[in-house]
Amino acid sequence: MPSEPTAASEKKSKSAVPAVEKALDVLELLAGVPAGLTMNEIVDALGRTMGEIYRVVVYLAERDYLSQDSDTGRYALTLRLFELSHRHDPTERLIQAALPLLERSAAHTRQSCHLGVLNRTNVLVLASVHSPLPAGYAVRTGSLFPVEQTSSGHVILAYSPADIQQRYLARRPANEREAIRARLSQIAGAGFEDTPSMMIQGVRNLCVPVFDARGIVAAITSGFINQVESDSSAQDTLDSLRGIAAELSQNLGYRPDGDPQDPVSTQ
Repeated sequence: MPSEPTAASEKKSKSAVPAVEKALDVLELLAGVPAGLTMNEIVDALGRTMGEIYRVVVYLAERDYLSQDSDTGRYALTLRLFELSHRHDPTERLIQAALPLLERSAAHTRQSCHLGVLNRTNVLVLASVHSPLPAGYAVRTGSLFPVEQTSSGHVILAYSPADIQQRYLARRPANEREAIRARLSQIAGAGFEDTPSMMIQGVRNLCVPVFDARGIVAAITSGFINQVESDSSAQDTLDSLRGIAAELSQNLGYRPDGDPQDPVSTQ
């Protein structure tokens, strides 16, 4: 008796485009075989028939995604995919995706906010939006700050691979390392950081992580200050930041797993 189709299989069957699926299978297969494969080897590796694969491979070669060695008959990837991936600078894409969301948060909370990324031992501010109020605290776009002085740096580190964390810790004095580990652990557990600024007295750093499909990519920070003309609380501002961070992460290809402790959850 045939088994009942699962939700995942039903979704795949509805969205599948056979020719595209076969083309992607070929590209993904050859991405792991730099020396290339013959047509027969491709057919065998994919478990398909020659009739299913032949025209797909020939078409990919005609479009310059594959090249065929005239001596061995092997097909291999060209640099076409590499060229396409580099037409859109990832940093520029991040800035373009983030700016409208930063502007929305600043308008809603009347607090400034900025987007920072790790740049070796510093945090680089890629984009900054000022508070719409006549006076306030803001960080200039293009500014560089040592990681140890920033919430952005620690939030990014809290979600970075262990080897990156260890390299950072190795550069810090031995008597500071335990406190740094505790700070990173607290951030990872909470999904954000809320702490007094280490650079400006009276400023409260509210900082949240931003992810793409590969993992942590940036952090959004608001230097919160109490202003008479603003009725947004620190919690309101943090909620706004978490909301735009979740939206930005989704736009960058991040897909949460549904864990209630997910760091970009807006709940």
